[in-house]
Amino acid sequence: MTAATDNVGLFFGEDVFVAIGAVLLIQGFFARNGIVLEPLTIALWALPTALAAFAIHAMRLWLFRRALRRGRQAAGAADAAD
Repeated sequence: MTAATDNVGLFFGEDVFVAIGAVLLIQGFFARNGIVLEPLTIALWALPTALAAFAIHAMRLWLFRRALRRGRQAAGAADAAD
């Protein structure tokens, strides 16, 4: 889950930050095909996807934490019963 958090943050976060190569690569691709876009425009269009990814992964982390707590409580109850 730690690696997944890192991947989500890096993958979607780099598309929002204008100074990262991914945004400039996208801009270069479009420029070669005759479409002029500013890096800030590309970053703003990536923002809804990044926010959705953040919300979905935050929910996944919350559910994972809840499952860990339940597992720890179950293990504690089993140890107390012994």
